[in-house]
Formats: sequence, C-alpha cells, structure tokens
Amino acid sequence: MTFQSPKSLGISKRKRYLVGVSGGRDSIALLHWMRFGLGCNDLIVCHLNHSLRGSESGMDSRFVRNLAHSYDCQFECDKENVLKLSKTQKISIEMAARKARFNFFGQVSSKWRCSRVVLAHHSDDNVETILMNLFRGSGKLSGIKGKSLISTDSKKITIYRPLLQVSGEEIDRYVKDNNLKYRADSSNAKNEYLRNKTRNKVIPFLNQMYERDISKTILRASKLASIESEFIDEILLGPEFSWALEINLSVIKLRDTDKALQSRIILNWLRRLSVSDIGTAEVDLVRTLLEKSGPAKINLPRGKYVRRRNKLIFLED
Repeated sequence: MTFQSPKSLGISKRKRYLVGVSGGRDSIALLHWMRFGLGCNDLIVCHLNHSLRGSESGMDSRFVRNLAHSYDCQFECDKENVLKLSKTQKISIEMAARKARFNFFGQVSSKWRCSRVVLAHHSDDNVETILMNLFRGSGKLSGIKGKSLISTDSKKITIYRPLLQVSGEEIDRYVKDNNLKYRADSSNAKNEYLRNKTRNKVIPFLNQMYERDISKTILRASKLASIESEFIDEILLGPEFSWALEINLSVIKLRDTDKALQSRIILNWLRRLSVSDIGTAEVDLVRTLLEKSGPAKINLPRGKYVRRRNKLIFLED
C-alpha cells in the first residue's frame, strides 16, 4: 500500500501525534502504519464512544484501549451522547458526531500540548464526500483536504490525512498482509445515514450505469476544483478584501465585487459564523439582499436568518 508522502503533509516520526482510532479497518491500518511503518514512538491513541450502538460501542472502546497498550501508546477515551447532541442543537447525527469528535480532539490536544491530529480518511471517503457536496448543492467540490486547520470549542487543531491517496481495496490488502484485527461497524451496512446511502447505493449505481469505476474521474475533477478554489481564496486574502473578514458584511462593497468572488465571500462568511447546512442555494438567497428592491431578511437552516440594515448584512438567531 502506498501512502501519501508524510513529508508532503509535514508528518515526522520525531513529533507527537494524536491518532483518531475508532477500531474500524481504516483507523487500525493507519495506527499500525504510523507506529511500525513510519516508526512514530510518541502517539496518543484517541477514541470517542458515540453511544450510538449500545454494547457494541463499549466493546469498540475496550478493543482500541487494549490495542493502544499493546502498541505501547498512550490512550485517551471519552463518551458522548451524539443522538442527544443532535436533537439539542438541531443538527444531523452525522454533523453532531463530527462536532463531538473534533471537540474531543481539542480537549486531548490541550491536555497533551499537541495540536496535530491524524485521521484515516481515504480516497473512497473523498469520493463520497464530493458526491454528497455536489448533490446537496454545497458549492464545495474540492473534497477532503490532506491537511487542514479546524477550530474546536477549546482550541485550533491541525488535521492530517495521509491515507487520502489510498483506496479502500489497498487498505484491505494492507490489513490482510499484516494480519490486523479490527472491529466491524454494523451500522455501515445500514442506509440510515447519507454517507452510507452514497457508499452502498449511489456509487455502485453510477459504476454500473457508466460501466466503469467513476472514482478516478471524480477525484480528477475535484483536484481541478481544489486548485481553482485555492486561487480564489488567495485573492480574498489580499488587503483589499480585509472587510470580508468582518462580522457584518458591507452591502456597498459586496455590490462592487465580482459575482464569483461575491459568492465565495458570502459562503466563507456563513461558514465562519458556523451556519450549518449551507450551499449555493443559501448563498444565492443572501445575495438577493444586495438587490435594492429585494428583501431585507432571508431565512436560513436551523432557525437562523440574515438581515440587511444600514447598508450592512448580518446574522441573527
């Protein structure tokens, strides 16, 4: 199995890393490679029990704990009622689980004074994410990044994904070649969640319809979109767009901005203010506030809305 070059992501065996390990195939392969393939000696194995699968979740935690100890790694574990979090914050279970995981990583990061977190996302995950973003109209086709900076409730952490160029089949071979044991998540076979539906139904259907594996084509298109997206973001980092980083956006300055940059400014602004479930449709709605005869208020998901007043656009709950 060929991993993305650690050097290209800034991974070094001399540094300390937090490694997210669920107990599943992918994270077990990642941990084994980092410990024995790359030779990292200072790893903190991090496991969050999502409380979604009853006794299975507890068995996963014990499995990961025992494995961490056998690899001579430190072990950090916590438990979160993701279903309750989803209902309380009125977000999807998938989003609640993601938020809980990152906040957990942030807490462990503070404890161990290490902001580097390594996760086991691979190329198949990336294809699923790209398709989900496409069909949801999020306007984000660049997919998952190999390295990214994430803000949690406690601190900012850097996420590394060295398996992003590796397919699920290659991970299967690695696991088999190294005789690795792992925990199978029974919920992966169910189509209750959007990602599972995309993996189990949408991608096989597209492969059958086009009579080939569509993954490489999707990843190539995503790479091009990522290059273009980074170029736009570089433009917006210029001093002439410093106003776009403020809490309230100037109607006049937005009107005078090119429409392509206009949309990206609004999208980045909504994401910066932690507005969930947003895409091109929501961005276009906000853009209607720029029309002189347009509305002064538009509704967004999760009980939020955006207003225009005194030549400013701002968010309210």
